Amino acid sequence: MEDERGDPLGVRIGAREIYDEVVGLRGDVQRLGQQGENVDETLEDHESRIRGLESERGKFVLPVALITAVATVVAAGLTVARLAG
Repeated sequence: MEDERGDPLGVRIGAREIYDEVVGLRGDVQRLGQQGENVDETLEDHESRIRGLESERGKFVLPVALITAVATVVAAGLTVARLAG
């Protein structure tokens, strides 16, 4: 099979083949757009979960710090009482 220039390895691509490829690419782009929307929704969901976990963790920071401070003061008082003794 030769093209009009006589090249035996030539390939002729018609308008129909180009149209079919463009239609296929359009479908691919639409699917990618939908996947992008799904990723955005998942990201928002994960972000809200992480923020919830961070706020829960913050509830325990102050009580733990207070308990640690009180325990340190008690331990220091016991040490002073033992040394004064």
